[in-house]
Amino acid sequence: MKKESTIPIGTKALILSKYYYGVLSKSLENIDSERYFSILYFLNDNNGCNQQCICNNLAIDKTAMVKVIDYLIKNDMVERDINPNDRREHFIKLTKKGLKQTEEVVKAFKAIDNKMFSNVTKEDQEVFMRVLSQLSSNLKELPANDLFFNYKKTQRPSKKINSK
Repeated sequence: MKKESTIPIGTKALILSKYYYGVLSKSLENIDSERYFSILYFLNDNNGCNQQCICNNLAIDKTAMVKVIDYLIKNDMVERDINPNDRREHFIKLTKKGLKQTEEVVKAFKAIDNKMFSNVTKEDQEVFMRVLSQLSSNLKELPANDLFFNYKKTQRPSKKINSK
């Protein structure tokens, strides 16, 4: 087997993301948002922003965002308010239930980040975040296809019981 360092950075990032969201999903099993934790986290600091703002900041396709917001509305996590000055624009606001559950989401993200960086110096953390931001900026300038990542728990097959 070859050294781990030969794995492309994109694959390493995908693996890190899978581990991260696996831990996050496990720690937030009691939250009704299924897998939309990042949106709730974003709304924690940007409550009442428009859908386009969420799409732009979290790299989510507009069409997919409509379905996500519909799901969060159905689960009483957010509400969609029409901009009275431009009826095509919608503002997304956390409901009471959404605010309460978002507190748990924020705590979970912070706890995981603290654990993940527990043996990394503050300076290295800052360099990591700066480099990660620069890498993202560099990639945004390249031609690309839109991809949809579905961070949903894997369903384990149920054991069949033989009945004779």
